[in-house]
Amino acid sequence: MPVHCIGLNRGYVGFDFLKIVNGRLFYGDRHMKRFFRTLELMRLTIPQTLEEVIEILEEIATCSEDSFFGLKLFAIPLDSEAADPIPATLSIVPVPIPIKSEEFYKRGCKLVSFEYARFLPEAKSSNYLPSIYWDAEVKRQGAIEPLFHWQGSVLETARSNIFITKNGTVLTPLNGVLKGITRSIVVDLCDEFHLPIEEREFSLEELYDADEVFVTSTTKGVAPIVTVDGQLIGNGEVGEVSKRLIRGYQQLLDHFAFNRL
Repeated sequence: MPVHCIGLNRGYVGFDFLKIVNGRLFYGDRHMKRFFRTLELMRLTIPQTLEEVIEILEEIATCSEDSFFGLKLFAIPLDSEAADPIPATLSIVPVPIPIKSEEFYKRGCKLVSFEYARFLPEAKSSNYLPSIYWDAEVKRQGAIEPLFHWQGSVLETARSNIFITKNGTVLTPLNGVLKGITRSIVVDLCDEFHLPIEEREFSLEELYDADEVFVTSTTKGVAPIVTVDGQLIGNGEVGEVSKRLIRGYQQLLDHFAFNRL
């Protein structure tokens, strides 16, 4: 990567991350639709079509000796001259995915909130500056991620989508967030389990008063949250809705792990 390229100089790189499970792309079609939506929003273009990228990813998945790992995709503009759209080079990097312990899901986790809203929130880019900047404070408080809110509304965490439950209804922000693939899977699971779900704005106060809170991401799956800003959520234990969705998501993973197309 030339030191003068836009991607390095301006932190202007399209990004996505997906799991490989038993030689298969885990919801690869959804990931690639989001990746190409990111390219559109960021005014980037790569030589490959969506179908060609999926073919490349499937080849990597089937040729690997590992049965469970991640793939990072980067669309990196190399030319210093801006254009519209900006030509970018596709790079794909295999990476390990840390396995979370059972205690992670049984005991629950903490979040710390900060007032911040991302630019182009529906584009997944390589710009994780806020996450890195606040990482020391997050770790000092024993939390797993910073939670972002803006002008009274809860948005997302640095690397996850957030959900709350109240009186049996599941809520998750609709606007101003990156719509994660695991988020979409959980929305599907709520429908399958006949759990009422609403995609709408809610406040930090509503979150503090929620019965349950959990976050979703490719690396965490469904991760229960029991403390936010030092305040216990509900009774401070992992709730039944969270447990049900954790099991549902794990069953999907198990299906991929033991059933090869």
